[in-house]
Order: sequence, then structure tokens, then C-alpha cells
Amino acid sequence: MKIDLAVLELTCSRLCHDLISPIGAVNNGLELLEDEQDPALMAEARALAARSARRASILLQAYRSALGNAGNQASFGFGEAVKLARDFLEGGRVTLAGIPAISPSDLQTGFPKLLLISVILMSETLARGGDLLLVTEGEGPGAGFRLIAEGQQIVLADEYKTLLAADATTASLDARNVLAYLTGLLAKRIRMTIGVAQSGPGRVEFTATATA
Repeated sequence: MKIDLAVLELTCSRLCHDLISPIGAVNNGLELLEDEQDPALMAEARALAARSARRASILLQAYRSALGNAGNQASFGFGEAVKLARDFLEGGRVTLAGIPAISPSDLQTGFPKLLLISVILMSETLARGGDLLLVTEGEGPGAGFRLIAEGQQIVLADEYKTLLAADATTASLDARNVLAYLTGLLAKRIRMTIGVAQSGPGRVEFTATATA
């Protein structure tokens, strides 16, 4: 699959943007430990470093599967995708709900990866936090899913429909919206169609359906 070098550069920019904050916080916590003598402040510095290291680790694991080759493996299943999605949202203002008690069976390789990257993408539409409801539909190669985002403020960029159709030119991409374009590319590769629409005040629905 041919991808413009600009897309790779923007993806790297996105990864660095998300990782620089927790990694910087780890460094800050370690610097405080070097200079601080107060036991309470030292404990706080250790806690900061530990929390930030965990956050950086979660981001790396999630992006390794959502954007890297790990998510293309047949061993990467629905349950692992959901776990990584929940870990990614942990401590934030968006809650993932509607997880089925029994995972859909015989899913095509790439479906869990698409689900994970879609959760990450849709969580960003909830600017002030809210709920992200997962609804799975069907089994096997024909399976699909919906993500319904509900919150006080929905931010849905005008260009998302074009990006999710993997139809955009690289000139229209930036580090902010490249994730939507990559989601569209992945869906296209596994023969799924993406739809997104605001279905009411504070509500947007994302659908991923198998292409007939």
C-alpha cells in the first residue's frame, strides 16, 4: 500500500504530540526527587512520575496496535482492542460503555484494529467529556459496529466525512486530522464503509459496516 511521505510525517507528529506531555511529566517528577528533601513532596513526585509513566505506556500500547503492525495480526482480537480502548480513555472525561458480554465471533483480521482507532478518534469529538456507546452488529466477515458519542459539546470537523472516506489530498491533512484519514484507509483496506453524522444536539454517530 502506497502512502505519501507527508502522511507518515503527520502521524509521527501526532504520536509525539500525545507522548510529550506524560514523558515530560516523568522527567519533572524525577527532577523533583533529585532536589526535594520534604518526604511529602518526594512522595508526590514519585506518584507523578509513576502516573505519567503508566500513561505513556498506555499510549504506546494503544498506538502500537491502532497504527502499527501489531493490530494487523490475527492474534489481536476484539477483547484486546476493547481493553486498550478503555485503558486509553482511563482517567479522562470520556467513558466507553456498551461492551458486549460475549465478543462477536469469527471477525476478520483488522476489525479489532479499526474498532480501536475509531474509539480513539471518536473520543476526541467529546470536547467536554461524555459517553461513548459501542454497539456491535452481526458476526464473522459481515460484522460491523456503531459508536454513539453523547456529551455537552460535540466537535465534529467538517472535513471528517471526506477524510473517513480516505478521499482527501495530503494538502488538506495536518497532525490534528490525520487520524481520521488513517481510519478511513484502514476501513477501505478491510472492505468496510465508514459513516459519521451528528444525529442530534450533543450526539454524533459513527458507523462501520461491511461493504457488500
